[in-house]
Amino acid sequence: MKDLIAPHRSLCIVGNAKNAGKTTVLNALVQALPDVPLGLSSIGLDGEDLDTVSFLPKPRIQLPPGSLAATAADCLQEATAACEVLEDTGIRTALGNILILRVTGAGNLLLGGPSTTRGMDLALQALARHGAQKLLIDGAFSRQSHAMAGEALVYVVGAHQSPLMDRVVDSAALALQVFDLPAADPRHQFLKDQGQAGWLDPEGVFHPLGFASVLGQAEGLLSRLPREAAWLYVPGALDGALVKVLVKARHEARFDLIIQSPLSLVMPDEQLKKLFLLKRDIRVLSPLKVAFVAFNPISPAGHAFDSADFRRALARKTRLPLINVLEESL
Repeated sequence: MKDLIAPHRSLCIVGNAKNAGKTTVLNALVQALPDVPLGLSSIGLDGEDLDTVSFLPKPRIQLPPGSLAATAADCLQEATAACEVLEDTGIRTALGNILILRVTGAGNLLLGGPSTTRGMDLALQALARHGAQKLLIDGAFSRQSHAMAGEALVYVVGAHQSPLMDRVVDSAALALQVFDLPAADPRHQFLKDQGQAGWLDPEGVFHPLGFASVLGQAEGLLSRLPREAAWLYVPGALDGALVKVLVKARHEARFDLIIQSPLSLVMPDEQLKKLFLLKRDIRVLSPLKVAFVAFNPISPAGHAFDSADFRRALARKTRLPLINVLEESL
């Protein structure tokens, strides 16, 4: 499976739930690349013994000598790996400034990286300056925006999301449908620099609506769009409230949607299903690429799925490579 990750200079690890198995996948990726200078960071706190929300045991992040990490200063107190500080980036977090470290002695490290996409971009640039050739980013389940910092993502589907395998599989299929949203037409790329929501007419002329976010604007939004509106551009998050309005007006409002990225769709699965049932053309300015799906049939809460059954169920929903990193070599 090295061939799947070889084309990508940076990989982000996204999970379907807390305790999905992201750290286990991260460790497997590190082991699969012993001869590649690695740079690691996290947009959440990863590598602690117990999950800070669920208090369930977690695997430690194991870094070999020569690897690099971008992590907050206070995280060094928990490190068993010997580290050399190469740079203080000046990126602030609640755990201190983000430091660039080189591991000089094998051991574990607690990763607490930047909490914003901009901060992550700067941290990754610093890791690259110090020689990292492959960048791996782990992250908090509640903040998937870090996925946009990488060239591709690894989606981790863990049994911990639900004791019902069908529910986990259906939710994963929906997420993969979101990740696979197609790129916007090149003539619409100018919207990346447009901070306001607005609509485009059939000739592609942009008409701003006067506000940056559609959150809280759903009810009155449609009344501000003329019949000739071909596209609605949403620069930030698109939530379930707007979906409810679109469902209600599905026979009158026929415009399509342009959003910044697949991760701009912020809503529960049930609302996502309704959005896709509308059969609107949904285009993204920054598309995502999924390198592979890592599945974890064991939940730390105690329930487990049969690994072969879980693989077959997922394979019916996606053609992406499916890997159980505890059973297979990358």
